[in-house]
Amino acid sequence: MNNQTSQTLSEHNNGNEFSRHWLLVLVCAVGIGVGVSALPFYTQGIFIEAWIADFGWTRAQASLGILGSTLALAAVLPFIGLIVDRYGLVRPVMVSLLGLAVAYVLLGLFVQSIATFVALAMLQAVLGSASSPLAYTRAINSVFDKQRGLALGIALSGAGVAATFGPTLISSAVTALGWRGAYFVMAGFTLAVGTVIVVVLSRLNGAKTTVSVDPEAARQAFATAKASRTYWTIMGAIFCLSLGLGGLMVHFIPVLLEVGFTNSGAAKVAGVIGIAVVLGRLLVGFAVDRLFAPRVAIAILLACMAGVLALASLGSVVAVPAAFVIGFSVGAEVDLIGYLVARYFGMHAYGQIYGRQYAGFLVATGLGPVIFGAIRDASNSYTPSLCVAAVFILASVTLFAKLPRFQPTP
Repeated sequence: MNNQTSQTLSEHNNGNEFSRHWLLVLVCAVGIGVGVSALPFYTQGIFIEAWIADFGWTRAQASLGILGSTLALAAVLPFIGLIVDRYGLVRPVMVSLLGLAVAYVLLGLFVQSIATFVALAMLQAVLGSASSPLAYTRAINSVFDKQRGLALGIALSGAGVAATFGPTLISSAVTALGWRGAYFVMAGFTLAVGTVIVVVLSRLNGAKTTVSVDPEAARQAFATAKASRTYWTIMGAIFCLSLGLGGLMVHFIPVLLEVGFTNSGAAKVAGVIGIAVVLGRLLVGFAVDRLFAPRVAIAILLACMAGVLALASLGSVVAVPAAFVIGFSVGAEVDLIGYLVARYFGMHAYGQIYGRQYAGFLVATGLGPVIFGAIRDASNSYTPSLCVAAVFILASVTLFAKLPRFQPTP
């Protein structure tokens, strides 16, 4: 009996966590890929040119949907964090994936003006809110410790898969069925994949079991976190980074079109971002389990800044490597939020803390494309927009450099 207990403890201490929870990681990756923070965001650039052609909108106006949806999602995420802390993953995800599919249908049917577009984009965010990484990273952080970074990286790489294949598939759907028909395709895809996700999650203990949360401990943990400089430094670093990367991601295809790519060529280059997002999340997850996470972030972001400035000055010649370093940075971004929250603040109030950190990320992600588009409209060139994005990334690097060493958390 003692030998069996010793063997079990040894297996746990040796970090054999993937042997017990690999299916949870895989399903979380698929869920994040089809969720509200991935597929709609990475395919938004495909719709911008179609909306400009149909409605005569400016690029800044066409970006207001992202702003509205991210602000709405940011507003509800703290509440969603409380729900996930209490009830686990399965039921919130089931409701949100169904709501997301309904929202796609409504967007395909009823967008006629900026007002209806923004209102429906906000509704999409609210209905699909629990399909964001918040719920999935809660489950991952609850069952992983030694290999937490890698597990988060693999799970969050689902968004990279969406970024890799989403633009090409949705571009084909827009060509064949129009942009409204493409929304119906997204609805059917979300329903089909979502059904599989919910069925599998409902059979996994890691998804069904909630972490035992002491309400008083959670309240104190949240209050302590909010009172710390570290909490606000993380939020500022992620906010600045998201301002830069949010505009780059949504406008990347229009940037490529401006420097001479065709629609199909731009979609293929944009697919490089998706591959880089996957690699970024895997390699960053592996690295932060071994190296101090903020230093990993700084190295990646300096490379990203160099890529953005190269794209601004050299254009199509460096489009592919620029796409790669941008995608690699996006891959690091969301991975770092969940990892840093768990390492600095523990799990007592994870949902509440992550919800607010991710809300700040979303607000910046929504503002970034509008700023990016407005600068392009005013200057008639994307070059100034790229330079402003590089400045935001540099500000993020400066803030990451101020983060302290990790301390033991409860």
